Amino acid sequence: MTYNSQMKKLILLLILSFFSAQSFAGSCPDGSDPVKSISADGTYFVYNCGGSTATSSETSSAKSNGLLPDTLKKIKVVKDWEPVADFEALKEYAKQVPIEERFVRKNKEWNCVDRITNVNPYPDEDSHRAWFVCQAYVHGLAASNPQIIGDILLTWASASKDPMFVVPFADPRHKTAGYDLPSTIGTFAQSYALWYDEIAYTPDERKRVDSYMTKKLMEQKFAPIGGNYQGPFIKCNINDINSVINERTGQNNCGNIRMKVAVGEIMLGFRLENQTLLDKGHDDMYVVNAFINEDGININHASRGGNTVNYSWEYTYYSSLLAELYDSVGYDYLEHTLPRGAKVHEYLSFNYRLLKDFKLTAPWAKYDIGSSWLPYSQIKNLTQEEYENTDYGKDAYSWEDGDNEFVKAHTKFVKRYMPELYTFAVKNYMGSNFNESPNFGVHPYMLHLGNNLIEENNNVELLQKQDELEGEKDATACAVTPLDGEYIATWLAEHTKEDVGWELIGTETLTLNGCKGKFESAVDFEPNKWFKMSKALRENLLISFDPSGSINISGNLDLDHYETEKINLNGNISSGIILGDFTSDWNLKVELKRK
Repeated sequence: MTYNSQMKKLILLLILSFFSAQSFAGSCPDGSDPVKSISADGTYFVYNCGGSTATSSETSSAKSNGLLPDTLKKIKVVKDWEPVADFEALKEYAKQVPIEERFVRKNKEWNCVDRITNVNPYPDEDSHRAWFVCQAYVHGLAASNPQIIGDILLTWASASKDPMFVVPFADPRHKTAGYDLPSTIGTFAQSYALWYDEIAYTPDERKRVDSYMTKKLMEQKFAPIGGNYQGPFIKCNINDINSVINERTGQNNCGNIRMKVAVGEIMLGFRLENQTLLDKGHDDMYVVNAFINEDGININHASRGGNTVNYSWEYTYYSSLLAELYDSVGYDYLEHTLPRGAKVHEYLSFNYRLLKDFKLTAPWAKYDIGSSWLPYSQIKNLTQEEYENTDYGKDAYSWEDGDNEFVKAHTKFVKRYMPELYTFAVKNYMGSNFNESPNFGVHPYMLHLGNNLIEENNNVELLQKQDELEGEKDATACAVTPLDGEYIATWLAEHTKEDVGWELIGTETLTLNGCKGKFESAVDFEPNKWFKMSKALRENLLISFDPSGSINISGNLDLDHYETEKINLNGNISSGIILGDFTSDWNLKVELKRK
């Protein structure tokens, strides 16, 4: 009896072995072969996917090198996960977030939704900027109309040939596509996970998109992109934090691409209740965070030459996004300890200090990793004020708004660790450079508002009352001032790189009354066709002054025939000089003379 039973088991195993090997090989989401084992009763084979094959070898080596273990792997998916307590509040706020005018303008040129939907033109060196800007534009659109993201993902998932496939290394387009396409998969996964229930699909379409996005995320293994005279780039070495400042290291392997994909994996893992996907996200994030030192400095970003602040600052957004997300499962991420001992809140604290002193990353920025076009030598001798007024500085942060942009991105952190900064109507501030960004799909404040609506509304109401009281005082002081009246305003511009001095743009009347002002704006200024300054935009400029004579002119001007940019001019009415700049190429001046 026993003999017959054993023989039956063996025969059955042999049969199953034949069919199983064909049916299951290579069927894991990441394309790898499942691991084969025998069932508990010995009658059949069991095939299990291993999970995070893209990073397991990297993270496993960390167990013996002194790095702290990845405690995020203890976090499990939950049933019917919701990212915020009040999703309706999040939706209403998202509809109010404006899309930057420059993105709207570029969309007319590049037809962004169609470009990304059809992956046409395929990203290469010539089309990279358009793809990059278009990501930001689509993220902005999705905030008020998530179906746009849904339609794009469905098109990708339904295509007979995957349009988001990165061409082989031999193809000259590989370097660009190898950055753009995985980055987009990551940020769009973030958006999809957030707006999941707002996107209308049939059951078949939902299954198709879920499977496609899971597959695309699981297959990301972050091969180093490109190379140099020494040959192809190599992977970051998780055991050596300084490996990222080696000119042979491909920083994307442990940097921005992996971070964007990791957060997409984490968010979609929660949404789909897919533990394997969530675990891969935590593995990938662990690799990124292993390059943050014990002082909370991300060496990968700090080493980026003249772009050291740009890289360091923008990617802090993910820490606050994760802090909001992990709240939904009861984990305090701000107190989380990173692999080399710094806590997340210490990492954010350092980056706040970096905004006040860009030279804090000088020991690493000098290596100019991935930033040969902007070496650190070009900015290292500048003062903080001089740096902020460079093109690189102005692109990094909205310096004119003080701490507002930092608080908007990290409201949860600020309330707990830096409450003295929580002093303005954060909800109403829309000046952030990164309200819509190609580098993340969801702004952390959206989630913060959805979890803290009452507190944020109370903050707005309190500050509005304070403003009303101050306004009443100002109205009394501004009712009549000796500075009221009409002035001849002369507009001048000076090219910063051509030593030709101040050149006349045009002259008009400026009327000052009650601490406010208005330009005559009767005609367009077009001196010798080298400038255009339209009357419509001059008419909308905001002009304010106080009884002491300090005056500010701000708003948008079209100082050439192609671009509209913000200006911010300051001066004193008594001196008759108001100064500022348009771009790094042009200084602006308004000279006032009372009529």
